[in-house]
Amino acid sequence: MKLLTLFIGLFLYTSAFAENFLPSAIYQLDQRFTHHVIVVEKSTHTLYLYQYAEPFPKLLKKYQIATGKIIGNKQVQGDHKTPEGVYFFQNFHSAQELISRYGETGLIYGAGAFTTNYPNVIDRMNGKTGGGIWLHSTDDDKRVSKGLDSRGCVVAVDADLKDISQYIDLQNTPVVIVQDLAFLSEDTWKTNKEDLMTVVQNWSTAWVNKDFETYINSYSPNEFTSSKGNFYAYRRYKRAVFARNDSPIIKFRNISALTYKNYAVVTIEQDYTSEVINDIGKKTLYLKKDQNYQWKIVHEGFQKLTEEANIAFTPSMRFFDGLKKKRSSE
Repeated sequence: MKLLTLFIGLFLYTSAFAENFLPSAIYQLDQRFTHHVIVVEKSTHTLYLYQYAEPFPKLLKKYQIATGKIIGNKQVQGDHKTPEGVYFFQNFHSAQELISRYGETGLIYGAGAFTTNYPNVIDRMNGKTGGGIWLHSTDDDKRVSKGLDSRGCVVAVDADLKDISQYIDLQNTPVVIVQDLAFLSEDTWKTNKEDLMTVVQNWSTAWVNKDFETYINSYSPNEFTSSKGNFYAYRRYKRAVFARNDSPIIKFRNISALTYKNYAVVTIEQDYTSEVINDIGKKTLYLKKDQNYQWKIVHEGFQKLTEEANIAFTPSMRFFDGLKKKRSSE
């Protein structure tokens, strides 16, 4: 009886921990772009699937996965390590495509593969090299139970990859890869989130109000890069833009915020209307903490959206159902 009581108590404690502690990698999701996020924990070889919910992200499912056969954070091409950071899924390659491209070697990718944008902006700043980091399955599901078994990719069994694929929205769905997933108390999590989101809010408000000094002080003078060049080139460009005699209407919606160690990735739906420009798109901000522990923007990008992008995301087997239909028509 005492053993049963102890077991029930432990179960209740574990359940309370799961409910009251939140993942440090996820501070905000949104319904437009980051409706789902994948978190890979290398130490336990676990893939967590979270979905958008308020006020906290909701854990939807967990899966067993394998990662690089060499322990550690990827640094260079061919080191057989799985990188750590915040990435986005870019493209999907079916088993047929992979076999056509690589011959029999393509069989090792199983049902298919989702490519990522490794190395990302932060990786390149840190001099990391390599590529071809994918989420894929395998022709031998026993590989996954070994844990350390890939050349750097994240590997799931076929059935799990197909299940995970329902929630992947190419170009939008992030995957955060960590060695150990840290969980924070609700109070700490809220404080950290507020620190980050306040910086983003101040940046966006300054832009809307043409408050140049507040706006430009949101950027890192030492590390910022953009399509306009370094911080000083960008500052000259933005000073000229702010000096125009116009009053653009700028709206921000659907903000997400993910972190890995000392950097964060924030995505925002940006609606910009002026006499010169009329664009709706996804702004992506990379931020790092400076020597004073203040978040500063080190890179920003913009992807213009098409009308089709306004369609609400619905989980489905679209990556694999299409293949079934194609085979049945041949």
